[in-house]
Amino acid sequence: MDGTVRTDDHALMGAALEQAALALAAGIFPVGAVLAAPDGRVLGRAHKTMASNHLDHAEINLFRSVFVSPYDHQRSDGLTLYTTLEPCIMCFGTLLHLPIARLVYAMPDAYGGCASSRMVPSPPRHAAHTVEIIAGIRQDEAQALFRQFLDTTDERYWTSGGAAHFQAAVRGD
Repeated sequence: MDGTVRTDDHALMGAALEQAALALAAGIFPVGAVLAAPDGRVLGRAHKTMASNHLDHAEINLFRSVFVSPYDHQRSDGLTLYTTLEPCIMCFGTLLHLPIARLVYAMPDAYGGCASSRMVPSPPRHAAHTVEIIAGIRQDEAQALFRQFLDTTDERYWTSGGAAHFQAAVRGD
C-alpha cells in the first residue's frame, strides 16, 4: 500500500492494539480500532465485542460510537482510521461513506481483508473519495495478539481450521 507514515501513526496504532487486547481478554477475536482527527486527537475507540454477532466488528462499533451518537465534532475530512487488522468488505464499504481519508492497519488479512481491493470503475458516489492506505504499522504486535487468540480459543470455527489462510499468516506458515 502506498502512503506516508506520520509521526503519530505508531502511537495511535498502540491505542488500537490496547483495544484489541481488551477483546482478547474477553475471549473475543482481537481487533481494535481508533478514529483520529487530522491533528491526532482521538475521536473514538472500540474493539470487536461479540463472537456471535457478525456485525459487531471493531470498526463498525467505532463508527456507531462516533457518528451515531450525538456527533458534536465539526464535520471534517481527513480523519484516520487505525485498525489492527485489514478491514473486511463491510467495514471498508462503511469507511467509504464517512469522512475518512486515511486507513492505517497493522496486519494484512489474506482471508477476508479487502483494503487492497479496488472497484473498477468505482460507483460515481465513491469515484472522488480516495483513501490513503498504510499497512504493516506494528504488525508484529497485532500478529502476537492473533496468535494468542488462536492458541487459546475454544470456538469451533477456529479449532476446526476455519480461515486457514488467516491462521497460516498468523502462525507464519
